[in-house]
Amino acid sequence: MPRKTDFCSKWLLKFDNTGRVCSRWLAKGKTSSSFRCIVCNTDDLSCANGEWRDVKKHFDRPKHIQCMKDVFGSIPLVASSHPSSSFSSNTNDGSVCTTTSSTSVNETRIPFVSIQNDQRSLTHEDKVTRAECIWAMATSQLGFSYNSSQFLPEVFRFMFPDSQIATDYSLRSRKISYVISHGTGYYFTNELIKDVRKAHGFTLIFDETTIAGVRKQLDIFFRYWLETKNCVCVRFYKSIMLGHATADIVSRSIIDSLKSDGVDITKMLMLGRDNPNVNKAIEDILNKEVIAERKKKSSSMPVLGLISIGSCPLHVIHGSFRKGFKSTVWFIDESINDIWFWFSRSSARREDFISAANSINETYSRFLARFVVTRWIEVGPVIERIIDQWNIIKEYFLTYLPTIDKKIESNDKYVRIKNFITDKSTLAKFHFIFFLYQTIFKRELVWLQQEQPLVHLLYGECCNLLLNIMLSFVKEELLKDKEGSDLLSVPFELQNSQKNNVNIDIGETTRTYIKDLSVSEKTNFFQDIRQVYCTMTELTKSLPLKNDFLRHLQCLQPLARKEESSRTSIMYLSRHVPHLLTNEEVDRVGAEWRVYQMAEIPEEWFRKITVSSDNIIEYLPIDKYWYQIFSTTTSIGTPQYVVLTKLVKCLLSLSHGNSDVKRGFSENNHLVSDDRSSLNEVSINGLRATKAGVKFFGGGKVHI
Repeated sequence: MPRKTDFCSKWLLKFDNTGRVCSRWLAKGKTSSSFRCIVCNTDDLSCANGEWRDVKKHFDRPKHIQCMKDVFGSIPLVASSHPSSSFSSNTNDGSVCTTTSSTSVNETRIPFVSIQNDQRSLTHEDKVTRAECIWAMATSQLGFSYNSSQFLPEVFRFMFPDSQIATDYSLRSRKISYVISHGTGYYFTNELIKDVRKAHGFTLIFDETTIAGVRKQLDIFFRYWLETKNCVCVRFYKSIMLGHATADIVSRSIIDSLKSDGVDITKMLMLGRDNPNVNKAIEDILNKEVIAERKKKSSSMPVLGLISIGSCPLHVIHGSFRKGFKSTVWFIDESINDIWFWFSRSSARREDFISAANSINETYSRFLARFVVTRWIEVGPVIERIIDQWNIIKEYFLTYLPTIDKKIESNDKYVRIKNFITDKSTLAKFHFIFFLYQTIFKRELVWLQQEQPLVHLLYGECCNLLLNIMLSFVKEELLKDKEGSDLLSVPFELQNSQKNNVNIDIGETTRTYIKDLSVSEKTNFFQDIRQVYCTMTELTKSLPLKNDFLRHLQCLQPLARKEESSRTSIMYLSRHVPHLLTNEEVDRVGAEWRVYQMAEIPEEWFRKITVSSDNIIEYLPIDKYWYQIFSTTTSIGTPQYVVLTKLVKCLLSLSHGNSDVKRGFSENNHLVSDDRSSLNEVSINGLRATKAGVKFFGGGKVHI
């Protein structure tokens, strides 16, 4: 029986049929009698029987020769030191080589070739595929149509006549649709699912909208702690097309999608949603499903359902702002829309408007902005531009138009606009709305739309919003020493509880413009102001100010850790996060929190080191701070916080609003326009998943 041959290190010094030394592509395999080819990216190949002949047989193959041309013509290879097993003291090429792990003076160190930056060697076919994938991702990212790629192969061949990759590039409209739907889109979605499966828990965020083609689209996002980036991430998961969107249909679609992808629904911590009743019903159905699944896994222990902190606060705040002004007879939205629509489809009227501005020497910069009724809280910037151009508006509608058109008075829309402009209180109303937007609502609007974890601050922000609204018109002695849920008991609607007209907050500019009003007009104006404040307060009270879970989440703030109440809060949270910790782990949370309270934590872990003339203190994202805490070790090198790490990662994965889904709808409008209304569900998911993947992994760039 022939003797088994081991890999011989002298083979690395031989030359192949291209005249190159074999060490440039040859390496020892995992076993002593095997080898592998770096450029062909092979698994272990046996040399047990044929010895050097097996190696020669491999490098004579056409595929190996082509791979050598591809690799050495593109990706640089660098030499590094092979592990000690590649050392050999045997110098006989034909003899059996014996590897050794010891080092002696007779040993020869054999150079070992590796690909720079750990890149896999690419064949010509790989390079063509890579080029096609890059263009597919660029198409999704930039919103190009599939048909824009129809003649791209010919264009590339003409642009790069000396490139074999451009010659073999074949991505046309049909193929790019397939590559995006079943290639890049599938890949990014699959990577997301792998990450979600590894997470201790996740929040599912969803919303529905009607898209081009009159189809109901359900968008689903995941919010979870990603271990590879050590932070909380929000990522697009899937779009589902629906006809009827009842609670049963939507909830079943979500559950079926999760189960088909192997996502454990018992890890679902919370459902992020907005406020319509159908979404409340969806949450109830999903909650029952999650409880049933958790009972199957732990029938002996009490089972908790989904964490509930109410609907998206952004919708509540938006609704309170809108209904506050709709409770009056000001008709602000109708009047603003009348002005905008007057110019929206007429270039002649816009030119006349500019002429009117020039006639009174007013500076004209930007045209009036459109007001969207579904985004009432964004009326602030619209009104700001109207205020800036108020003199031009008056000149155009009251002087210029009657001069050039004698029949203009018969136009109903013009009459409404004229009456609105000539009303003495109009400008005061505008300034009051802008005052509320700037001083109270704008900050909350911007703050809630951030992607970073903010759930630990949500309770305090909701309390501050309600307090700021009430301080504007309620006597301060009634609000003294009241915070949180205590504010809900203040009788703000009583006349005796409210400030007089002199002290009520309406903004100094507003007071300037009400000086010319008559006594009765001022009385009516302040009655409307009180009605606005009362309506806003009543609706803002529906924010989760009574939610104990949300209140206890404040203990995650860096500055709250040394408060004695913080341990009570973290223990409450550890007991109420569903399906996460055992009783023993809950006990350990308390012990680890004590260590955390006593630890010396550098300020730079949570506070930005910035030099500002305004002495503004900026804080780092909370997940960055907690990652520093998680990285802390004991004196023997073991993790300091084991159970606390798992708990906090789940807590920071809770959602503070639905703005991520709303941003997804905006991106969807660019991808699924009226011209592309025939795109099916698979194509839409491929485009959305690819665009989201490029944003997540490449920062919006496909060429990094």
